[in-house]
Amino acid sequence: MVKIRLKRVGKTKQPSFRVVVADSRSPRDGKIIESIGHYGPRADPSVVEIDNERALHWLRRGAQPSDQVRKLLDISGAWGEFKGLGAQTRGSTGRAPTAARATAAASVAEEPVAEEPGAEGDADESAPS
Repeated sequence: MVKIRLKRVGKTKQPSFRVVVADSRSPRDGKIIESIGHYGPRADPSVVEIDNERALHWLRRGAQPSDQVRKLLDISGAWGEFKGLGAQTRGSTGRAPTAARATAAASVAEEPVAEEPGAEGDADESAPS
């Protein structure tokens, strides 16, 4: 069976990973069929760069992603496109969800907040004269 999984690269205590297509019987860092991206968890926000065209190619041919790779494919937008949702899940920017959340939080913070009726300023205006 063909799997899409992570291959660990990098120095001791400084992991980074390649997203690879490999036979399920080969060792974690062993022989691969193709490298389709990389994942850097140590950066802030995490770096996720996946070639969505190649990922879709392998998914359509029956390759099974590992749990972590499925999450990374969801971030890059390839998983949503494979499932027929388009790139609606988290966009196709290739950025980690922390960056998407930070951007969304910044846009929400800039929106004006409507005051509730009965607030201090509204009490004087609504009183009959």
